[in-house]
Amino acid sequence: MKVLQVFVLINGLTTMNAFQSVFRSSGRPAAAIAFEKSHQLLIRNLSYPNTNRLNCGNLIGTSSSHHFTRLYSSSASSETDVDEGDKPLDYTTTRYIAKRDEEEFFSDAEKDEDRILYPKGKPEGFYVIKQYNVPDEGFGDLAASNEAITEQEVERLGINGKNVTLPIALMILDKEAYPSFSRARKSCRKGYIMIHRGPLAVSEETGLESFDSEICIRGRVPDRVFPGDVIGYQVRLHGGFYPGFQTTKPPFDLPVVYEDDHFAIVNKPAGVVCYSQRKQSHGMMTVRAALPFVLKPPKRGTLAIIRRPVSVHRLDKPTSGLLLTAKTKPAMVELTRQFVDRRIRKSYTAIVNGIPSEPVETSISTEQALQLGVDVNADENVSWQHIDYTLDEKSAETVWRPLRYVKSLKANDNTVTLVELKPKTGRYHQLRRHMAWVRECPLVGDKAYDGGGAAMSLRGRGLFLCSNKVSLEHPYYNTEVGRKKWENLPEEEKYQNGMLRLSEDGEVVEVHASIDLPEKFESFLKNEESRFERLAAGDDLEAEDNLGAEDDLGEDDIGAEKLIE
Repeated sequence: MKVLQVFVLINGLTTMNAFQSVFRSSGRPAAAIAFEKSHQLLIRNLSYPNTNRLNCGNLIGTSSSHHFTRLYSSSASSETDVDEGDKPLDYTTTRYIAKRDEEEFFSDAEKDEDRILYPKGKPEGFYVIKQYNVPDEGFGDLAASNEAITEQEVERLGINGKNVTLPIALMILDKEAYPSFSRARKSCRKGYIMIHRGPLAVSEETGLESFDSEICIRGRVPDRVFPGDVIGYQVRLHGGFYPGFQTTKPPFDLPVVYEDDHFAIVNKPAGVVCYSQRKQSHGMMTVRAALPFVLKPPKRGTLAIIRRPVSVHRLDKPTSGLLLTAKTKPAMVELTRQFVDRRIRKSYTAIVNGIPSEPVETSISTEQALQLGVDVNADENVSWQHIDYTLDEKSAETVWRPLRYVKSLKANDNTVTLVELKPKTGRYHQLRRHMAWVRECPLVGDKAYDGGGAAMSLRGRGLFLCSNKVSLEHPYYNTEVGRKKWENLPEEEKYQNGMLRLSEDGEVVEVHASIDLPEKFESFLKNEESRFERLAAGDDLEAEDNLGAEDDLGEDDIGAEKLIE
């Protein structure tokens, strides 16, 4: 009840945002308890019968019209999917409702995957998944063909067996799909119906019958159908991705690093937000809008699927790197729980302005870093730096080390430093504030914390911060049912090119994902080093000293910078 009282104050936020806000604004372990209880409340509400959409405004006591992600296969039980204590999620005992919705999802997904087998529709992106042939002799007695068609209707429309309106033809050809005039008219108005004048031709490329775009039209309610015509029912298919989205793919790449039926890891580009904010509308330029077009839907038989994949955490707009997304409700809950328990270990790489100090008193060994719970290589006997500096009255810890020093004309100490950062906690802008405030070396391109002045000359390429490594426990393969399934997978699928592996004790299936740094990192470092060396050689760099930010950019970077701005 106390959790609900807190939520009443958070007007206009989605339920998940409300949970995260409470978590960020509370101390630990109280935050973890509040967050866990909040998730139990969420899942308990989702488990009510006939709850495919949840009005979060009603849940948290506000008038918000925002809805939580629509879920297929909600549990009909009043039991929560978040069990008390350390009891693992049970993928087998959950009962489901909305089976028709679930079947529709899998059916549409399978059609999408097999789209090459269907004739192309009109316009581009539509495929004809069902077709009806109008008999050469016509329909005969219309009133006798369908009891919903009366003699008065036939006379009013001026139709006969060889000249009928499109809705009438649909009602005769498919009584189950079109039991009424309103159902037939609705399909016509939505653009789902095609009319091909005359029989279909066989495509020379595929050997299959195809709709000739020159002689076929999108059917409208008043259109007439004649003997020999072919009527097609078409839907938009997205190339094997999530079905049911009538929007177009956002104009940016979102590479998929890892994917299975339960969750995925994508590589978010810099300059793109995870989801649109209430005060700032980003339109389609969000990760949320792009996910259905890059991830494959779960295979038939996957339990508790989410109709639309969702990210379970976020990265700032100027930050690039690995982002975890859930495809099922249990995976979403389990991944969130791992974040709360700090079992997900992330690594970042950044370029900072200057040479960060490495005090002896804050130096730690690899063994000590492992004891802190960050992801370091146990076989590397290297020194790390430990920052323990409170942010917003909450504990915040970061482990870091320098990787490379590069001379620069514009940087503090005439040097920029490539650093590896491993946060133990996840406070707001933790890495950026720790390096700027504690080590007095702000990240290159950090408009919020670089202090302005001379640092502004390094802003031209955006923020140099990338989340390039992550390790976690698989949200499904560590359940009793999931582990058995994982053991029976083919070797290639079982280990996913090394991204899936067993823990040292052999008890836990872990996911280890990493990506290369964006090209702009190496390009920037080489450019800065080259300029400095040319100055040392006595070259005339007066023109280069006056270069604007865009002169540092390659053709691709200029486009990226416009996106960042």
